[in-house]
Amino acid sequence: MNRLSDFKEQNDKRSFVYLDFAVSQAYLDFELLNPNTQSTTYTLSFSYPFIEDVRVYKRKRNTLKEIGFLGLTSGHSPNGRSWNTQITLAPHERANFYVVFTKSEGKPLATDMNLHTKGRFDQLSALQNTLIGSYFGLTLISILFALFIFYATQYSNALLYALYLISLGVYMAAYLGYINLIIPASNLDNGRLLYVLAIEFSTLIFVLFAQELLQAKKYLPQLKRVVEIIIGVQVALRLVFHFITPSLYEAQVALFMKFWYATILFLVCAVIAEIVVYLRYNKKVGVYFAISYLFMTLASVFMLLHHSFGLVKVTFFGLSQILFASVLEILFLSITLSLIIRQIYSDRNALAQKLLVQQQKFLNAYVQGQEEERRRLGAELHDNIGSRVSNIRRLFSTKPNKKDVEKELDQVCTEIREMAHALTPADIQLVGLAGVLEDLFQEVEETEGLKMQFNTYQFPEDLDEEKATHLYRIVQELVQNVIKHAKASTVSMQLFGHDESLTLSFEDDGQGLSATDSGEGIGLQNIRSRVDQLKGQFCWTPVHKTALQSWSLFPLNIPEFWY
Repeated sequence: MNRLSDFKEQNDKRSFVYLDFAVSQAYLDFELLNPNTQSTTYTLSFSYPFIEDVRVYKRKRNTLKEIGFLGLTSGHSPNGRSWNTQITLAPHERANFYVVFTKSEGKPLATDMNLHTKGRFDQLSALQNTLIGSYFGLTLISILFALFIFYATQYSNALLYALYLISLGVYMAAYLGYINLIIPASNLDNGRLLYVLAIEFSTLIFVLFAQELLQAKKYLPQLKRVVEIIIGVQVALRLVFHFITPSLYEAQVALFMKFWYATILFLVCAVIAEIVVYLRYNKKVGVYFAISYLFMTLASVFMLLHHSFGLVKVTFFGLSQILFASVLEILFLSITLSLIIRQIYSDRNALAQKLLVQQQKFLNAYVQGQEEERRRLGAELHDNIGSRVSNIRRLFSTKPNKKDVEKELDQVCTEIREMAHALTPADIQLVGLAGVLEDLFQEVEETEGLKMQFNTYQFPEDLDEEKATHLYRIVQELVQNVIKHAKASTVSMQLFGHDESLTLSFEDDGQGLSATDSGEGIGLQNIRSRVDQLKGQFCWTPVHKTALQSWSLFPLNIPEFWY
C-alpha cells in the first residue's frame, strides 16, 4: 500500500485501460459489492492476449493480498483464450481491489477490462466462440475457393489470395488469443512475435495481391516498383530486428514503429491510387475491391488508434471490430475474384470462338490451295508435257529425226522432274533444307532475274523432315508472291537457329500492298495454315509504297521464324 503512493494519479475517462509508449507501470482500483445473500464468483478478464504482467490484489485492512498473476511473464498459460481471474465475495461483502500493470517501455498497451458474474462470462464466451468459429469457417471456405479457382483457371493471383487469407487467419488467431493456448507457458512471448509477423506478412501479401488484381504493372508501373522496394525494405528490417539483432529492436522500438507506420501509410495510399486508376478500366470489379479495402482499412485505422494511441474503441459482443470488418472484406474480395474469373472465362470463350472461325478459314484456304495446285498441275500436264508428247507422236508419224526425238524426250523428262521436285523436294533428305533453298533461289535468279540473298546462322542440320518440308513450302509460297505481285528486284532471306527454336526472316523491296488490300489471299492463308500445323504464330507487316515489306513467323516449341 505504501508503494502505491509513488504513483501519480490521473483522471482518465477512457472506457478501457491504456498505457502509452513511455509508461512502464500503472494501476487502477475499484470497489466491488456483492448484493446477494450467497457467495458470488466474478470473472475479471482482459481482452488483449499479449499483456506482459498484470497482478490483481484484494485489500484487507491496510495490506494487499495477491489473488491473480496474469500475462506473458507470469509463467502460466491463460485460462481460456483471454486472460482472466476469479474473484469470490461472501454474501453482502464489499471489497477493494487493485490491478497493477507492468510493461516494457516503448510498447503501448490497450486492453478492455471486464467484470462479469461467472455465468454471464460463460454465456458471453460461448457467443464469442460461435462468432469466431463462423469467421474461421468462412476463411477456410474462401481459401478452398481460391485454390479451386487456381486449379480450374491457373489464375496465379488466386494463390496470393489464398496465402493472404492464411496469414490473415494466423493473425486473427493470435489477436484473439488462440495461439497462446497451444504455446508452452514458458514461451508465450513467441505468440506475440508470431502475432507481429502475421500482421505484417498479411499486410505485405495483401499489397502484392492488390498490385496484381489492379494490374498496377500495366497502369502504374513506376508506383508498382516503388511499392515493391518498400515491401522489400520492410521484410529485410523485420528479419534483421527479430532474428539477428533483437536487442537493437528493443532499444529502438519507438523509432522503428514510426518508420513502420509511415511505410504502411504510404502503401495504403498507393493502393488507393491504384484503385482510382483501375476504376477507369474495370468499374465493376474495382468497386467491389474498393469496398472490401475500405472495410479493412477503416478497421485497421481504428485498431491502430486504439492500441497505439488509446483514442477509440469499437467492439461488438466484446470482440474487436477488426473481426467483423475482416468478414466483410473476405466476402467482397471473394465476389471480386468471382467477377474476375467470370471475365476470364468470357474472354477465353470469345477467343476460342474466334480461333474456331480462324481455323475454319485456314482449312478452307488449305483446301482451296490444294485445288488450285491440282488445276496448275493439270494445266502443266496438258499445256507443256501433253503438247510435247503430241509433238513426239507427230514426229513418229513422219520420218523421225533421231536428234529431234531425243531433244523432245529430254525436255519431257526435265519438265516431269521439275514437277516432281515441286511436289516433293526429295533433296531435303540428302542436302537438308538450307541446300534445297539455295537450289531454289539459284533457279529463281536464272529464270526470273531476281537477286536472291540467303544466309544461315546456327541452323540445325537434323531438322525433322516434316517440319523442313513445311518451311520449304512456306518459302516457295513467299517467292511466288514476290514473282507474281511484288514487282521486286531483290529478295533477302535468313535462317537463324536458337536453343529450342529458329527464326526465318523474308524481305523484298517490292511495291507492297495497297491501303485497301487485306493481304489475305490464298497464298498467305496457306502459309498461316502451315504455321498452325507447326504450332507457331504468323505475323506479317504489309508496307505501302516503301522500300521494304516483311512478315514475321513465331512458332512455339519448334524453329522460330521471321518473315
